[in-house]
Amino acid sequence: MQARWGGAAAAVAVVGLAVYFSLVGWDAAQRWATVLGLFVGLAGLWIAVAGLRRGRRDAAGGQGVVGSSVGGGVAMVDGTCGNVRIRHTGGPGTAPVTPPAPGPAAPPGNGQTVSGSAVGGPVDQVRETGGDVDIEQGP
Repeated sequence: MQARWGGAAAAVAVVGLAVYFSLVGWDAAQRWATVLGLFVGLAGLWIAVAGLRRGRRDAAGGQGVVGSSVGGGVAMVDGTCGNVRIRHTGGPGTAPVTPPAPGPAAPPGNGQTVSGSAVGGPVDQVRETGGDVDIEQGP
């Protein structure tokens, strides 16, 4: 829906510029086009730099449980746009958890990782959903 509005706004802007340039003449149109081109180029440069900075920030992110002993469960939630409800009836895990042997490091990136860990309960990982998420276990 938003893409349609953006496309419609761009079309109106192009038609408006064409009409304006035809009314003021070619010399004035050329000067205005040069100035507008400068600002469009600067805006494009700013957007590119912002995208690079965001990509670097996202690549450094992520959630991980590495080389840990967890007596209960693990729940990781990231980037959701809806309601998230995780309910584990029956209480946290009570079984003793032995410490894990050193395992490999979590893979790089911005994912969700549970590696080299001993977990006594459920592991729930929710990432980038566009709607509601509801996870329930138990009686």
